[in-house]
Amino acid sequence: MARNADINKLKAQSLAELVICEQRFVDAQQLIPAAEYMLLRWIAAMTAVEAHAAWERYAERRLIAALSHHPQHLIDENGIRGLKHMPVGLAGVLVRGGNRYFDFRSFGDLIGKGTRLLGKTHNPFQHTSAAERGYLDALSAIRNMIVHGSNAASVAYKKALRDVYGVKAAPSPGEFLNALDLRRKHSRRKRIHGLLAMVQNAILTS
Repeated sequence: MARNADINKLKAQSLAELVICEQRFVDAQQLIPAAEYMLLRWIAAMTAVEAHAAWERYAERRLIAALSHHPQHLIDENGIRGLKHMPVGLAGVLVRGGNRYFDFRSFGDLIGKGTRLLGKTHNPFQHTSAAERGYLDALSAIRNMIVHGSNAASVAYKKALRDVYGVKAAPSPGEFLNALDLRRKHSRRKRIHGLLAMVQNAILTS
């Protein structure tokens, strides 16, 4: 009998990664004087990079788990005979498309790849809200701006801040993430906390 992936364990592990990531940022704010704002901004930026990595790992493993549990769509669509169960290892090869790692450019791309493998019924990301999709794409754009800083990354970063946050003059990623999100009257959270919450929600609901 093929071994199925443990989805609950996967979610718990991914959420634990994000808790550690956020707590590290919280601890840094308490230990580092506010006057060291450049250091705090750098830590906020690195927190976003780490959160995005955790999200990418989860997305890949969640699709592998889903395909391990629900291989019938792929079997039927490709006319595969003699395969009734999907081992985790084979599911990983199929999700990665023969590559060394799973890559998706946007949440829409992630949904498309999931649907091709699983159909809409068993695609774990199909019902993620439009708001969460926008924030996760924004996190990706912010991460790329931090890591690459290319012209293309800059254009995508500015567009994400404008579309998702209504920010017309984009500051540096560290400054943006370390600043308070004042769109809600009573919110006193820094933007990095909001992004981490969106990743957590996407994991819980997928």
